[in-house]
Amino acid sequence: MSDRRWLMVILCAGLLILLPGMFQLPLMDRDEPRFSRAAVEMIERGDWAVPWFNGNFRFDKPPLTYWLMMPFLAAFGETEAAVRMPTVLSALACAWLIFSFGKRLGHPANRAALASLAWLTCLQVLIHGRTAVADMHLILMLIVTMRALWELAMENRTDTIWRRKWFHILWLSMGIGFLAKGPLALAVPLVALLCSLVLEKFGNKDGNAYAPKLLRHWAIALLPSLALVALWGIPALVATQGLFYEVGIGTHVVDRGLEGFNERKTIPVIYYFLVLPIFFAPWTGGLVDALNAMRSRQTNDRYLAAWVIAPLLLFSGYATQLPHYILPAYPALFLLLAGAWNRGSRKGKISLAAMPSLLFFLLALAAAWGAWQARTFDAALARMLIGLATFALSLSVASLCFGLSRLLAGFTAMFFAVVGYQWLAIHASQAHVVKRLIAAADTSFSAPASIGYSEPSLVWYGSTQWTFAGNYPESADFHVLQGRRWRADGKTLAAIWQGKSPTPTRTADAEAMKLVPPHAAAVQGWSAADSSWVELLYWRKAPPAGN
Repeated sequence: MSDRRWLMVILCAGLLILLPGMFQLPLMDRDEPRFSRAAVEMIERGDWAVPWFNGNFRFDKPPLTYWLMMPFLAAFGETEAAVRMPTVLSALACAWLIFSFGKRLGHPANRAALASLAWLTCLQVLIHGRTAVADMHLILMLIVTMRALWELAMENRTDTIWRRKWFHILWLSMGIGFLAKGPLALAVPLVALLCSLVLEKFGNKDGNAYAPKLLRHWAIALLPSLALVALWGIPALVATQGLFYEVGIGTHVVDRGLEGFNERKTIPVIYYFLVLPIFFAPWTGGLVDALNAMRSRQTNDRYLAAWVIAPLLLFSGYATQLPHYILPAYPALFLLLAGAWNRGSRKGKISLAAMPSLLFFLLALAAAWGAWQARTFDAALARMLIGLATFALSLSVASLCFGLSRLLAGFTAMFFAVVGYQWLAIHASQAHVVKRLIAAADTSFSAPASIGYSEPSLVWYGSTQWTFAGNYPESADFHVLQGRRWRADGKTLAAIWQGKSPTPTRTADAEAMKLVPPHAAAVQGWSAADSSWVELLYWRKAPPAGN
């Protein structure tokens, strides 16, 4: 099959995998509504340099993600699909670039396509490939950067125009990557090249020592890439009186490296080796092939191995640990996997694939039992759990199929995973507590305030600024109080499993409950920020006497 046809297959597969759920799934975690609302507020303020959220500066990330959202918000309004579309397009572009890079590395078209399809169907990309955050834009630019460095490493090309083209692509991708997620766009290729220096000393079968030359290219490209960043950075620093650097780098990069963010516990060195088999699923068995290729002394495999090692080195000692931090290593892992497919130990592949397969199977059982127990409590929650069970069971089957090198069966299982994801997204939207709150309020409000529940989704779905404080301000015209919260912890799950009513993990104190007037109403639902079940009490400010 021709390259053009393979690219069409990749495009169609990507749309089939990434579009389901994009339109219905509520904005997840706390970052999606923050990114999305910040883009809206930048449009409203006419401020292209400094992101805002809920009326305050937002220094977490540079502005590229917000800029990419803006035209889609203008075209399609404030919808989940509008803010997620740039991420979907970046994930698809990553798949195309992985195919192209695989071909340049000498892989047959079917192997390069396998790398792309594996990228699209792995769990981490299923999650982040449609999430309105900055990660996928960074990954896209890192693939371009690593491709440009590889092209510049080729010894048999002396064409000045050709080399100049790839040098310009190099500094542009580094600069744009910095605008997506900061210094990682510079640090990952630098550490990868330093790793290449080490690997060249331990084994250089073909005598091609390219790392010193590429380190010089990286250093020279650094200046124009930072000049590109400065076109945004200088106005942003001036507008915030230096706070963008102080908070954006000092707090959100340095401090997160020194201590766990949001009191997360740190597992030094081994954390990412523990989570990689889970989030690399259903291709976990293929890690045996990828690791087998990483031991190769060939130039291309050595280059990809250094690319894989770089994010692991950068984040293994980083205090804040999240599974997606090593996502920059995934494109190289999939290229290694595809190039060495079925060269690793068959027994090793099956054994490794069985680990996530068993985990997802147990998750599917738990979700199915939870759906049965929740059927009379909340219909949307029960149906949401059915979708989760279908998704998890399909991942379990796909993991075993790919571990056995049964590609057709594995991709068929992934089709059912997509169906389960779509079902889950539809009913997660129906169960979402903030969506239920906004629907129950049944009218607009201009000055809302909330105590005990300060999730950013209130700001996105409420389409206005919220006050989150210990006391309601006099100007507030709509009040929300978190009454009870049930976390998905061991005690809660054990009670559900036994068919009992779980005990709330948090309840509003007596002083807060004194603020609740007799005419207050209540709504319960799923809180996407931490996957808890929440009860919110809400009421409007009583009109003055005599009105």
